[in-house]
Amino acid sequence: MSDIRIASIAPILPSHNLRRSMDYYRLLGFSCTPYQDGDGYAFLTRDGLEIHLRKAPDLIERHNPCGVYFYLDSGTTATLEAEFRAAGVEILSPLEPREWKMNEFMVSDPDGNLLRFGEKLA
Repeated sequence: MSDIRIASIAPILPSHNLRRSMDYYRLLGFSCTPYQDGDGYAFLTRDGLEIHLRKAPDLIERHNPCGVYFYLDSGTTATLEAEFRAAGVEILSPLEPREWKMNEFMVSDPDGNLLRFGEKLA
């Protein structure tokens, strides 16, 4: 193997309605930048991380197998869940310790992309 290091990763998630999806991700604290005409692709950033959305008009809304896991610093997950609740974000699965040694909660964007937020348990 070479000494090349992958510096970051940006998952690309499908979106049936890009503008609606960007509005949702703003509730989660992301900055949203449409690409060119703003109708087909967008960049979402928060805390130096990036997610891309691509328009997928044939996507069956709320039926999507894609997802992203956000690893948080220890002790911050409950605060983030509270921020989301205060912003009106529906929590699919509340914060709780999981058998896979993670303390996590889950939300889903308008297109059914599952977003998990968690911290490793000792």
